[in-house]
Amino acid sequence: MGTLGKRSPGRDRGPKRHSPLKALVLTAVTGFALVAGIGAVGDRISRAHNAVKASTPAPTTPAPGPPSAGTSVGVSPDARRVRALLGALREIDPALGAAPGRGEPVGRALASCRDLAEGTDRAEARRRVRARFGETVVTGSRKAERVLTAIERTLCSP
Repeated sequence: MGTLGKRSPGRDRGPKRHSPLKALVLTAVTGFALVAGIGAVGDRISRAHNAVKASTPAPTTPAPGPPSAGTSVGVSPDARRVRALLGALREIDPALGAAPGRGEPVGRALASCRDLAEGTDRAEARRRVRARFGETVVTGSRKAERVLTAIERTLCSP
């Protein structure tokens, strides 16, 4: 018999089995590659999201409608109006337009403009003027009415 009748030495064995350590290493490498791939995709998604977010303009809130009664309540008064208000208040009583806190009488006057724009009745508006400007300075309903009229003419008018 020649070489035809002999079997090769590798065919006598059964299927080759891998060691458990080799299987564990192969699983770990495959898992790591999978996690790294997902991380890279997630990174790209995150960068794309940030780019879209940066290019999108911020939402704007609608501007409030004009106040009723034609007043300019929501805006800060210009210097001319402030001077006119303080002068009118000093004419009524020098203590009303006093300079220690120049912003104080203006803020109080703007609050009175808001009252009038919201439709507060005149008697309640006078009561609030007395409370805001001090009842020791604005003594009585007549003086409160004069202050309220001065505020209306200088600050609340359009």
